[in-house]
Order: sequence, then structure tokens, then C-alpha cells
Amino acid sequence: MTLRFEYHSHTTYFLKCIQSIADATATPIAYSIDFPNIFVDFNENVDEFTKALDQYLYNSIFFKNIQIYEESPSSQGSIAHIPSSIALCPNCIKEMLDPSSRRFYYPFTSCNSCGYQSSLLIHYPFERPNTLLNFFKPCNECQEELKTNPFRKNYPLNTCIECNIPIKLTDKKGLKVLFANEKEEFKQIFDIAANALKDGKRVRIKTFRGYKRFYLEKDNKSYLLINRLNEEFLVLPMEKRALFSIERPQMYLTTSSGEIVEAVGVWDGFTTLLMASLDADYCYFDEKEDADLFIDFDLPITFYEAPKYFINKHFCFFRPGSESLFPKYCDSSKTALLGSFLLHNGIIDKVEHFKEVETDSITVFQEEPIEHSSIKVQDLARAVFESVLKEHGITEPTVGVYFSDRVKFFYKKQTIKEIFDFGEIKFEAKRKVVEQFQKRFPERYEAFEKENDFILKAARVIGFDGDFDAFNKLSLSFGGKGGVSIDCRVEENGFDYSSFYASIMSFVLADADSKLIAYSIFESLGDFLSNQAVSIYRETKASHIVLCGAFIANSAFFSRFTRNAPMTKVNIEYPIDNESALLGVQ
Repeated sequence: MTLRFEYHSHTTYFLKCIQSIADATATPIAYSIDFPNIFVDFNENVDEFTKALDQYLYNSIFFKNIQIYEESPSSQGSIAHIPSSIALCPNCIKEMLDPSSRRFYYPFTSCNSCGYQSSLLIHYPFERPNTLLNFFKPCNECQEELKTNPFRKNYPLNTCIECNIPIKLTDKKGLKVLFANEKEEFKQIFDIAANALKDGKRVRIKTFRGYKRFYLEKDNKSYLLINRLNEEFLVLPMEKRALFSIERPQMYLTTSSGEIVEAVGVWDGFTTLLMASLDADYCYFDEKEDADLFIDFDLPITFYEAPKYFINKHFCFFRPGSESLFPKYCDSSKTALLGSFLLHNGIIDKVEHFKEVETDSITVFQEEPIEHSSIKVQDLARAVFESVLKEHGITEPTVGVYFSDRVKFFYKKQTIKEIFDFGEIKFEAKRKVVEQFQKRFPERYEAFEKENDFILKAARVIGFDGDFDAFNKLSLSFGGKGGVSIDCRVEENGFDYSSFYASIMSFVLADADSKLIAYSIFESLGDFLSNQAVSIYRETKASHIVLCGAFIANSAFFSRFTRNAPMTKVNIEYPIDNESALLGVQ
């Protein structure tokens, strides 16, 4: 029998999970990969293996479907395992919550196919001597597991309470409250933390996604940590599946009262055990430092922030900064650097995980603190556009729209050409509406003049001083069915910024609701950019329209754009900006 798994990611943890399940059922398998398909062929233990797949194979955002396939794989696949940056599998969670287990309330529990393995990596290759656990000798039982446990066979990060990584609980003065080095002490720490939350206190914990501060009373900048969904949330099946996938993305949800919240499911051993002791459906968290209690450990791990997931009807993609999507394989011989991420030897990961980087040349997309005899500079927007073409395997003529702090239009036939750019922001202040606005809202106008970001200048006009994510959330909170029309037009040398901002000022002077204006800004830009793209698409007789850039992750904008241009393509497994440039490097 051959099973075809449609899996849209160049990570290896999903395949590793299938292999572990095969080992657990003593089922010999052969596999081959024809991306995005994984073909698994087996002839023994058919019932046992398929039942085990149903029991142990976790849900992944990238896993679309499974089908029986008529043909067997052409050859045995061969792929080196790279570490994961994902949540814990159900099997490991079960161990952590079993009082008879050697891993009861042990937050560093993981296996070959789950957990934040990459956080403990020092450098490649992924072997125990190259990880932070090199300094911890496995106990006899962990040593035996490396041979006998199918889920931890040769697992580089095998550890339990007997050979543990200690954790400590301290108060706000830095005084030690409890040091966990024995079985009972690990649970005590999480129980104390949970009781502190119930008493209205705040607990800051070093998690694999960074330091987070947890509490029960919501404030204006809280994120939501979900343990169980209840009737307070209006969640579509597609959203629920994503929320509790093994990738545990951060996503916008709607409450029954209509409030927009940014939520995430428990993502590692620390958050899982905190919520187990708290026994609550959810709590809140942020990244502030002040707290009453602190849970910490001494290993200098690498943090990977949450994947940030966007869903709009049948479109789904990741926002920039989705660090936990990495590391992953990339079919490229290039070496390229973007901030904290490096593409080298066909792998994209944090820079510090590459011990040595020998390359004839390196590509960058911005000014980077490096020295090399051959540094190539590539336009970020162009590379992001190219990444979408690569993900979809597009070779036909294509129109591209990049919507971020810069706005660009591209056209690719044989080569990529930039055909339009919004250009530098030029604003004509000598207009009656501008003078009226300046007189009535002098502080807003001052903030508007100081702001350089295209979209955030508009936010300052309506009196909003947050970043793009906060402004995006404000627009999402508008409950109406449609916005007002903001003036979007082209002038001789680019976008007509003066008319755009003056139009927004006129609605502010008319005392229009700020949520309505925020929504309308994105909706109007969605109309404008899609109409421009469709016009070019028709004139050039292109086959596709590609949409990319950080600012497309807005429901009002994206709905309007894709309504006018339903043929739109976006990134699939890579974020819509920044990190995807490493795939699109030329």
C-alpha cells in the first residue's frame, strides 16, 4: 500500500513523525518526496500502522490531506533530519502529565518529531555534542531509550528528570523561592506559579519563544494564551485547526462580544505545564519585565518567536517575523543574510547555528554588519516577489504587487522588471483642509510630520500612535460592512500622497469614527492596488497576479484586493515579507 501525504513545507519533523510511528509498529516503510507530496510505501502491518497514524500523527498547518496512491515510490528517500521549532506532540504531553512517568512535569520533554529542538542547537550538524545538552550526561534509562524507544531513537536531546536541566523560581527581589532538581519539585514550581496567578500576581517565564509575563487580568496590550476553547470565542473550523496545529501560530480571533484578540495555543513544556496547574481555559501574557515571580533556567537557548498566521476565506499565509517556521531546507546553493537569518548550504536558520560559513559571495538586502570580499545587494521587494513565484512554480508572465512601507509593481516574463513605485512621500500642505486640520489638531499634525512610514503617517492623522500591528488590529475592530472612500490616485511621478492624506484629514474633521477611517484606509488601498494590478495584467496578457509584502495581512485590504483579482497568488510556507527573500534570492 502507498499513502500520499500532501505536505507544503521543507521541514522534516512531519516525516520524522511518520517514521517514528512506523518504527513503533515495526512496519518497514519506503518513502520518496516529490514536493509537496510525501509517498510512503508499506506492505506489512497495514491495519496496525494506519491505526497508529490516526492515533499519533499530529495536525500540521502544512498537512493538507492523505490519500491512497496507486503506485509505489520510485526509490527510498534520503533526507537529513534538521531540528524543529514546534509545540509538543500528544505523546510527549501525555508523558509530562503522567505521575508515573520519568518526565512528570518536566518542561524539557520532547522527541524526534516535536519540541523546540533548534533552541538547544549550538551549531550544525544536529547531534548531541553540538547542542547545549552536550553538558548533560544522559541517565541509564535515557541511554536505553535511544535504542528502544521508537520516538526517541538516536534523539540528540533525550533527557528526563533523572538527568535533568534544573529550573528555578525566584521572587521580584531575585531571591530563590525554589530550585527544581527532583521529581516533586518541578510540579511544585508550576503549582506555586499557578496559585500566584489566581491571587492576581504576575509570573514571568523563560519559554522557548522568549521571556513572557503571564496573568489573569487583561490589559490593553495583552496576548491570549489558550488552553481550551470555550463559548467566549467565535472560531471557524479552519481557525481552530490552525490554532491547535503542531506549529501553534499566533492569530487574530473574535470573541462573542466582537472584540479582536491575538491568541496562541500553549506552545512548549513551560506554557503547557503552567496551564495544567492553573486548570483554566486561558490566561493573558505580554513581554514586559516587571513581575512578582520568575521561572528561569541557565541555558543560553535561542528564542524562536511564534509563527503569525493570517486567514481570509480560503487564503492562508504567515506574517513576517514568523521565526518558528525555521529552520527549513531551501533548494538553493546561494548564501544570503537577512537580519538574524542566514541561507547557507541549503538551510535557512538563525545565523548563530552555522559554525563556519565559507562562500565565494554573500547576498544581503539591507546594510548588515559583515565583512566579505564579495557582497551582493539585492532589492528586498524583488526577492520577496520572486519567492512567491518559486513557491507556486510559476514560469508564465506575472504581475507582482509588493505592499509594505514601500509599494512596488513588478512584471516578470523572462526577467523581473519594476514597472511602478509609489516613490518618496511628498505632501502639499497648502490646502484648505490641511490648514484646518493643522489648526484643530496641532499635536496630531506634528506626529504626522515626524512619521516616515507611509501607512503610519495615516495612523497619526487619526490620532493613533501605535505600530503597524496595532493599527491593523484597530481596523479589524470595525464592525460595519463597508468603509468610506479614501482618495487614492496616481500623479505624474508616483502616488498622490497629498490627496491621500488630505482625504483622511477631511474625514477626521467631519468627526468620523477612527475605526471606520482605519478600515477605510486599507479597503481603499485594496481597491486601488488591485485595480492597477488587474489593468497591467490585462494589458500585458499575464497569467498570474502575485501579492506580497507585510501590509497585505489586513482583512479589509486583502478581501477587497482578492475580490477584484481572484487569480491572486501569495506565499504558502514562507512569510509574506522579509524572511521569504532568502528563498527568492537571485
